[in-house]
This record gives sequence, structure tokens and C-alpha cells, in this order.
Amino acid sequence: MKSFGKTLTHGSDYSSVWPSQPELAPIFPEQRVIYLLNWGKRIIPALIVLSGCLQLQWGNTAHWPTFIASCLFALSLPVQGYYWLGLRADTQLPPSLSRWYFDINQKMNCAPSVNRPSYFDLATTLRQAFEKLDRVFLFQ
Repeated sequence: MKSFGKTLTHGSDYSSVWPSQPELAPIFPEQRVIYLLNWGKRIIPALIVLSGCLQLQWGNTAHWPTFIASCLFALSLPVQGYYWLGLRADTQLPPSLSRWYFDINQKMNCAPSVNRPSYFDLATTLRQAFEKLDRVFLFQ
């Protein structure tokens, strides 16, 4: 079992490797999660600062514990996303996706890197396939 920090790092690596192609969006949830992570990393700090200013200006001091708890929850959302991606990256592919992984490697004329591929292996293979092959490989 990996440590929490290594899982987060692996999730971050997985999000950078995953190909952002519109053809994959209906099949895999990774693209939506990565989009929301990137959006949240930009928007959440601004919302926290804005709500903190509003709390200072018009808020009651009795509401500070609630404000701090909601800020900590908002800051934890990207961490939760990277943790999920890290766990997903280490998950082995089901048999149908595993066959698809081996088929894509065969079409690229390269040997698969592992015998029991994970979602991280699939992401690297899909990235290479989108660079080397025509998009028709998805539908064959």
C-alpha cells in the first residue's frame, strides 16, 4: 500500500499523462475529473479570498468556525481529485480494456510494457497512439 503523498504524486503524474481527446470523454471519467481539478485550482483560492473579505466586512465573529471549516473543505477538493486519480492509475484494467490495450500496442507495432496493465499504462499507450496513429484506431 502506498503512502498518501505518493498516491497524490501518482495522481498528478496520471493527470499529466492522460490524453485530453474528446473521443475519450464518453468512455472514461478521467477527462472530466482532470478538467474540474484544473478549474478548481484556479477558482477555489479566489472564492476563499472573496468569502473571507465578505466575512470580515459583514460577518459575525460567531460564524468564523463555519467559515474556516468550509474553506478547509474547499481546499481539500483538489486533493481528493488527485487522490482518486492516484488510486485509479494503479487499478488494473478489466479484461475488455486489457484486450484493447494489447490491440493498440499491436497496431503501433510495439511490445506492451507489462502483462497486467493498469490505467496508467493505458494512458501512456493512448497518448502514444494519438501521436502515432490515425484516430480510427479507437473504433476498430
